[in-house]
Amino acid sequence: MTEPASWTHVRVQRRVHAAMTAAMRADVHAIDAALVQHGSGSLDAHSREFLGASRRLVLACTAALTCVLSTHRPGTDARGRDICHGCGTPGCRTLQGIADVLTAYAVRPGPIDRAEAWRRADNHFAHGARPVPVIVEEFPDGFIARAATAADGPRPILIVDRLTGALSRWPSLPHDTLVREYARHHAGR
Repeated sequence: MTEPASWTHVRVQRRVHAAMTAAMRADVHAIDAALVQHGSGSLDAHSREFLGASRRLVLACTAALTCVLSTHRPGTDARGRDICHGCGTPGCRTLQGIADVLTAYAVRPGPIDRAEAWRRADNHFAHGARPVPVIVEEFPDGFIARAATAADGPRPILIVDRLTGALSRWPSLPHDTLVREYARHHAGR
């Protein structure tokens, strides 16, 4: 049985984004310096050339895959069934093929860092309107984000999962209680 196009699209999009993010975070100057410093004797010319171009190649490939994802995106047909807009089928072979290749080469989303947690929380709390100050606290399973508001009432709390980046809303609880309850929730208890 094949996954709905929407599930496959989300899975592929996360993996492509992870590869693109890893390439964008790489320091091209540090790579060049390492190649100059260490690459002269231990690597052949083709390997040095590949490593020097690797960041650009990954960015180009992930940008191309993003174009494919913009065509093969989830939607619904006239009967309300989940389909792929690109090919009109419920189980998109293009998306499934890309997902299989990314799985075979172990391309997975990396853990979320504090900056990414802040970005996601800021986007959530702003709701496309004026940005609000966001307070982000780190804990082993993720990040607790609170909108810093002047109101004395309970502030909305968001937890950003460290491994998946998934957002979940939580009641206003003390830090230790949130950490404990999220761990229980995450473990499925």
